[in-house]
Amino acid sequence: MDHAPTVPALPPAKHSFDIPLEDGATVSARVYGEGPRVISSHGNGLSADAFQSFWRLFIPDYETVVFDFRHHGLSSPFVKPIPQVWPQLIRDYDAIMKGITREIGAAPSLGAFHSMSALTTLLHASEYESPWIGIVGFEPPATPPAHYPEFQMFRADNGRLAERTIKRRFEFSTVQELFDSYRRSSAFTGVDDAGLQALAASTLRWNDDKELYELACPREFEASIFAMQGLEGAWERMCKIKIPVQLVAGQPKTGTSPFIIIESAFARDGGFDFVTVDDASHFMQMERPEECAAIVRAFHAGLG
Repeated sequence: MDHAPTVPALPPAKHSFDIPLEDGATVSARVYGEGPRVISSHGNGLSADAFQSFWRLFIPDYETVVFDFRHHGLSSPFVKPIPQVWPQLIRDYDAIMKGITREIGAAPSLGAFHSMSALTTLLHASEYESPWIGIVGFEPPATPPAHYPEFQMFRADNGRLAERTIKRRFEFSTVQELFDSYRRSSAFTGVDDAGLQALAASTLRWNDDKELYELACPREFEASIFAMQGLEGAWERMCKIKIPVQLVAGQPKTGTSPFIIIESAFARDGGFDFVTVDDASHFMQMERPEECAAIVRAFHAGLG
């Protein structure tokens, strides 16, 4: 196509704010709507707005809080490498939860998170006090214990992701160029054009000096997250969480997904609920936002 479609405009945020992190970086957060609180975020290398077709469905009857992780989306730019990424993300998460409470007050909260943000939510909940009445995790990439048959598959998949990420193109003259790249990718065949436009626009940051767009999350930072280091014993710690947890995996139309195997093992060990979304991939919240939002609502209703 000649140009990407326009994404439906979000309603004005009720409140927008930045949350300071321990090293001077900041995280961007926004609040929409009224009602019980639901908090949502994104996967590695992406942004909250990439998933807006999903979380915007909560705005009519939930206080909907969304945020971008450090060096993603609207949060502050990447400055220097982080020696231990995952321990840092968990500490960041604690600052984010405290920052949300400081800005808009404490409230029992429902978590609805994708991939990296889902895993960080569970890791944080296994170590810190948290506001959750329940957590819905869409394919959190939990590393199975080394003696599990799923471990080698998981490590190989994440190694391939890290290798591909470090080689990916990171500069673009227009948002259209990234949109076209996503449209050619087999990973996003289930996402409609408006969803891909939201994805492309929200994962780029304009560089005034270069007069072009760059990936908001630098590829070396994204790759370091895929390396999954510094998480020894995390599976076992997360499986001791007492908060109600719903794990969700995408079920492709043909074949199977390694996430179904890993999430089912994770649910078994943690005593978590587990459901699948038919004809969907890892990006199920972009592909089937209404169905994914319905899963979150049903889980919330069952907590009463």
